[in-house]
Parts: sequence; C-alpha cells; structure tokens
Amino acid sequence: MAAPEQPRHPVPDHIPEHLREAFATTSGGDIPKHCPYQLGDAVQRHGFPGNLPGHAQTGFRGWVVATVGSTILTGITTDGEEWWEYWGDLDPDGQPVNIWRWCTCCRETWLPLVRAHYAKQRAAGEQLDLFGQEVAS
Repeated sequence: MAAPEQPRHPVPDHIPEHLREAFATTSGGDIPKHCPYQLGDAVQRHGFPGNLPGHAQTGFRGWVVATVGSTILTGITTDGEEWWEYWGDLDPDGQPVNIWRWCTCCRETWLPLVRAHYAKQRAAGEQLDLFGQEVAS
C-alpha cells in the first residue's frame, strides 16, 4: 500500500523558482480569514539575543504558507527552511526598521540610523540617553 501523498499548497508567482517545491509541500492547514497574514505574504521575524536559540534569536525573512493551530503560522524562509511562529511575532517584510528594538537581524540597517540619530542630537547641542532623558554634564 502506497503512502498517502502530502497535500500541496498553491504557489504564488512571486515565490522564487528554487523554493517553489518547498513552499508547495510545507505542512499545515488553511489560513483563517481573520489572520493578519495570508498565503504567500512576505513576513519577517525579528530575533533578539536573550531569546531561545533558533529563529527567536536570529530572525528570518520568508513567506506564509499555512496555519498550525489557531494562532501559529508556518512557512518557508528565503533560504528554504521551514518555520513555525505565532502570527503576533511576525511583521510584514519591508516594514521600516524601529531603531529602538535592537534586534539581531537588522543590525546592519539600524546601526547607521542610531548613529545618525545621535549625530543629529550632538549637532543640535543636545545630549540624550537611549530613553530620551537629558544627560547631566
């Protein structure tokens, strides 16, 4: 008796050719209509140093494929790796970087923004700490 074939998810056109098979065969069910992300949406998971090892520390960019339970989505990363995350931990990919989040995955993007922020303050004669409090001279 042959093993049942795994259901295949429809692959949106914007998924790169080399990731189409991984996208189609990622496990999971249909995404509910009330979910903020739908099939093929580009998302990002920010990683933070104090989190558990894995994507919670490193972060990733990828696409939504399916749901696993009521609030957990699954998908593939831009490297073709499968992920499972609460949809509240995801952000739309391409969202501007928040310079006060200090995530590990956006360091190359936010570090110049932070430096520019402090350079602008120094040029204006202000000295504020990270929390916007004036620094005593």
